Amino acid sequence: MDWPQMLDTFARMPAAEQQAWWRMAAGLLAVVVALLWLESRYFKPSRRVGSWLAVRLVSVLAALLAVAAVLLPARAVGGPAALGVFVLSLYTLGPVVWFGGHVLAGRWVRPALSRAESLVLGFTGLAIAAVPVYASLLAQSALQTAARDVAQRRELPASNPLAHTVQPVQRYQLHGVGLIYTQSLLGTPNTRLLRVEQRHGGGQWPTHPHPVAHPSYCTHGNDVHLMWSAQEPPPYLRLHWAQSNGAPTKAEFTPQLVFDPATPVPDFPLTLRPDGADPAAPIARVRAYLVLLKEGQAAPSPQAQTQQPPQTYTQMLGSPPEAGEVRTTDCVMAGFQLSPAVAKQGWQVQAMGLVFQLSTGGQPLRALVERK
Repeated sequence: MDWPQMLDTFARMPAAEQQAWWRMAAGLLAVVVALLWLESRYFKPSRRVGSWLAVRLVSVLAALLAVAAVLLPARAVGGPAALGVFVLSLYTLGPVVWFGGHVLAGRWVRPALSRAESLVLGFTGLAIAAVPVYASLLAQSALQTAARDVAQRRELPASNPLAHTVQPVQRYQLHGVGLIYTQSLLGTPNTRLLRVEQRHGGGQWPTHPHPVAHPSYCTHGNDVHLMWSAQEPPPYLRLHWAQSNGAPTKAEFTPQLVFDPATPVPDFPLTLRPDGADPAAPIARVRAYLVLLKEGQAAPSPQAQTQQPPQTYTQMLGSPPEAGEVRTTDCVMAGFQLSPAVAKQGWQVQAMGLVFQLSTGGQPLRALVERK
């Protein structure tokens, strides 16, 4: 969990939990101060507390240099050899910089510290530093648990300036899947959608820059379109966009499911054409696939047991673009057409499949709609 996520999670904790964290932080600070005070008492009889303090200030610089000496060579090498370089630096360059810095600082201060005293300060400095480091590891685990609680409660921030126009949630029945929901967030004029992030069950926002498959939503220009099944948790999104003056802004969003139980739920309209499809609501490409049939061939008939099976081809719509294909959206929307390369080979749409992965694991829910 990175630093911004930690602060965001802490800000959303109940007031009583925040106060408990502040008390623990104050106690941790008191322990570190007490250890440093005890360490300084050793140098008081010889009137070298000032020298001790100077060496301790150098400890901060030595720590930064030691970390750089361990990490920078590994990053410079990269690849499989980076781990070996990191371990080698950890046991060679790191200790040399850390303890060497204390020895040099001990010689430089006046009154000077002996070599043994400087080395002891190096060891005790590691012991004192281990206290907040260990506490931070425990705190990170607790914050991850708190982040999961925040995600489950689905509480949006108090300041959440969403610039998109939120359309009502629509309900449909989809054969093989059951109840599904769709919703659209329409971008406002003079804004530009930068990216969309999804908060998953672990409660954390993605921290890596690489694109991740997101079957529960897709984007078309500045618009964001959602689709999920009743057996999946509703998407929890964070939208980043640029305002008219170019200033970046972000806001969170999660659907609110409020319906009249007496209202009937229609079937999901999905019209298939030989050259494409017209869904009633946009579908993420990674959720869909097409079953294609060669032009001029007949679909398999259950009455004809001996006929030669037609040549079919399954196209995963979430796959990378094919040669000559230009994509302006990761949605399957009304008016969707086959890529030119596929259409030139004489393929026609016979059916479209939709896959809904369950967060609990197990077999995914599947729907297959055939062309009439």
